Amino acid sequence: MILLTGAYRPFFPFAALFAGTAIPIWLIYHAGVVDRMNDPLLWHQHEMLWGYVPAAIAGFLFTAIPNWTGRPALGPKSVAGLFALWLTARIALFAAPEGALSHTVALAFLPIVALLALRDLIAARNRRNYVVAGVVLALGLAQAVFLMSDAQLGLTMGFALTFVLMVHIGGRVTPAFSRNWLKKRGDANLPAPFGPVDQAAIGLGVITAASWIVFDTGAVTGLLAALAAVALGVRLSRWRGFAVTQEPLLFAQHAGYAWLPLSMALLALTSLTDLANIGQVHHALGAGAIGSITMIVMLRAILGHSGRPIEGTRFDRTYLNFVHIGAVLRVTADWTGDPTHFYHLGGVFWSVAMICFFIRVFPIALAPRV
Repeated sequence: MILLTGAYRPFFPFAALFAGTAIPIWLIYHAGVVDRMNDPLLWHQHEMLWGYVPAAIAGFLFTAIPNWTGRPALGPKSVAGLFALWLTARIALFAAPEGALSHTVALAFLPIVALLALRDLIAARNRRNYVVAGVVLALGLAQAVFLMSDAQLGLTMGFALTFVLMVHIGGRVTPAFSRNWLKKRGDANLPAPFGPVDQAAIGLGVITAASWIVFDTGAVTGLLAALAAVALGVRLSRWRGFAVTQEPLLFAQHAGYAWLPLSMALLALTSLTDLANIGQVHHALGAGAIGSITMIVMLRAILGHSGRPIEGTRFDRTYLNFVHIGAVLRVTADWTGDPTHFYHLGGVFWSVAMICFFIRVFPIALAPRV
């Protein structure tokens, strides 16, 4: 079956379909229309961070690792098994969100992904990417903390680790793809090469994430977050994002990365003042950074690996904008007089974007490589 011939084929479209349907379900619970779960907010938090994100990670890792290592890709049976495990966890956690069996199935996914990735990385001696598998394994630990011990600590760990992963992966692909695109057009003014600014931004990002986990939203975290926001913003400004606006799939990478310094600025405000709150930080990272970065990475990967041109269409530009509109509405809602309407409107935009993404890529997932 062609859908199982690459990890990106089932995981990318169905990750988006799941996210695009999970948000409306949450909004129905939030509006009080249905009252079935004891704590639907915990279900919402868990499923967006440990339902949607791991599917995107699995699809990306097992598509990229053969390129990183030269080793064979996962076979159809392995892809089918992983996807079945992920899908079973989604069904189980909706049917019985507090059940021990549901938790066991959900907790199995990320360690398996990390170990399969490490197997190939170690075999190929690809030490450069050990950190990626390590963060995935740590994200699984954060999930265990969320489900079995301290939900708020687990949530903080999950967001902090995902932030570090986006700083690392986004910082690798965004300037590289922009540099290649500008080179092909004869532009000599290229994104700045990796250097001290990048090292400072990565280091401050990692230290801030660690402080957030250990000290929560205290003064130390606030000061570090402010420094990280500046460093990440300077780093992004050196990548010549406005020079690639003609190609929406490239500019979208820069726009997605911009949510990372913004989220750190909100974390600084939350930690040091009463001008923002932790919900805004979570949604700047979740709806903004995670939503936009995973979407553009998945889109570029599925186009490239299916043999299609990695070029954006008007439809792509529309739903990529919808992700940002949804995130902005949700993050700014708490600064308005009636946040509930903005919550729901932001959720609608974001969900529509995910459904549109599914419509865009699912036919590609079912088609042979061009």
